[in-house]
Amino acid sequence: MNNVHQKSLQTAQAFIAAFESRDPAAVASLLADDATFVIPLSIAGTPEPWYVFDSPAAVRSYIEAVAAKFDHVAFVDQVWTVSEDARSVFLQANGDILSSTEKLVYNNVYIFRIDVADGHIVKVWEYANPVAYANLGITDSEAEAAAQAAN
Repeated sequence: MNNVHQKSLQTAQAFIAAFESRDPAAVASLLADDATFVIPLSIAGTPEPWYVFDSPAAVRSYIEAVAAKFDHVAFVDQVWTVSEDARSVFLQANGDILSSTEKLVYNNVYIFRIDVADGHIVKVWEYANPVAYANLGITDSEAEAAAQAAN
């Protein structure tokens, strides 16, 4: 792995660590000026994405919503892959997520594609089983509702 690959991997790992820490400021510090975050697999089963957070502010709001809903977020059994051109980093992991308030344990399988340029996150795709999340019965946050309305 050369230095460019290593830098992309480190940037993606820092993003996931900030996500796990439920730290919106740390996530925001890693985002490019035009960063987006997409959750493409929809509960409706349609090709349109479920959520599109179309700006760094929207991405930060999403992380704030995650922090408000869940008091423990961990992506375990991580397998990282860096693309040949070092522009995309992939993470396969199992989610171990807990909401003490709601007394919910949320486990899912995740694939993240994290596009990186100049040491910043440009775009994130979060692939996970939407049924597992929908079955929690948690109401959308304002950020999630706005991300759906934009579609």
